[in-house]
Amino acid sequence: MDKRIVILTGYDRFFGQTRKPWVGMNLDRLSLLLREGGYAVEEYEFHQLANRKIQIQDSIVLYSFSHRPQLRRYIRDVIWGLQCHSNLLIPSIDLLQCHENKGFQELYKQRLGIDQLRGYYFSSSRELRDYELNFPMVLKSVEGSNGKYVFLIRNREELQRRIRQMESSVGFLTRMDFVRRKYFRGKKVHEGYPEYNNRADYYQYRDYITPEREFVLQEFVPDLSNDYRITIFYDHYFGVKRFNRPGDFRASGAKKFDFEVEMDAALLDYAREIRQKLDTPIACLDIGVKDGRFYLFEFQGLHFGIRPIIYSHGFYQATENGWTFIRQKSSIEQELAGGLLRYLDAEIFTNPAGE
Repeated sequence: MDKRIVILTGYDRFFGQTRKPWVGMNLDRLSLLLREGGYAVEEYEFHQLANRKIQIQDSIVLYSFSHRPQLRRYIRDVIWGLQCHSNLLIPSIDLLQCHENKGFQELYKQRLGIDQLRGYYFSSSRELRDYELNFPMVLKSVEGSNGKYVFLIRNREELQRRIRQMESSVGFLTRMDFVRRKYFRGKKVHEGYPEYNNRADYYQYRDYITPEREFVLQEFVPDLSNDYRITIFYDHYFGVKRFNRPGDFRASGAKKFDFEVEMDAALLDYAREIRQKLDTPIACLDIGVKDGRFYLFEFQGLHFGIRPIIYSHGFYQATENGWTFIRQKSSIEQELAGGLLRYLDAEIFTNPAGE
């Protein structure tokens, strides 16, 4: 693989991952930092790859993401094809699937052997009948951030009610069509389908057309007043302590931060272990701590909030003597480029034989 980095962006060179989802980073600065690190850099937009104006192979591919639903689907489709041409994707295709998809996160955690917290992933509330669940539990929608559609659930009745609230209901015209199909349709015969029955067809159609919503159930860790967000750029670990709202179990979305908190070495060790399992230079981890045990609530490999970089006074770095705090102000472009370069030099282009 050549020391060549291809940056894929949205139209107008948009590369998200800064102040707000609609604000792009300084791509000129990012590209310059990568070139100064000894890599050739090329830039393309996703549509050029999708429509065969370019071909990318044997390359390091750094790509942006988007919270806009149609762009999210488009980017996933385009990036999927790059796996087949000896490219190194940053982030990986698995982390791309995890983004804005808490259900896939649970499946990926299972594959990596990350069993804290225990989670379940369902496509319908009807699947719950096959499981013995230990309440209280945390119910989450598959998409969403800042604590939206995250609920503490105390029993099955409350769980069913919350799921119904998360799901869309059918409209008036559809309900009227249900009445027509059930009571006012004449008997029909479909050639080649001798088992056809009007009433059975009505129930099957109603089940098919009624909206359902996939969701995640997660083990609940009681008596937590805060969690930690660890933002990682390979060997730079930015930490922030996030506090819950009064009377609320969620730290996400509360916007109550301590950017000067001292990070415990065991917490940083755990964060490093998770980064290594994810095999990524860039990661953002939400971690709970109780009685000396660590719980991974959620993780992202791209397009996460950058408050820890902006407001922290520095980062932690592992040394021979343990973790050392490096007091230094930085930027997202500097940290993204630096983390990627250090990862590539240490883990991709390293030469253990010293040749």
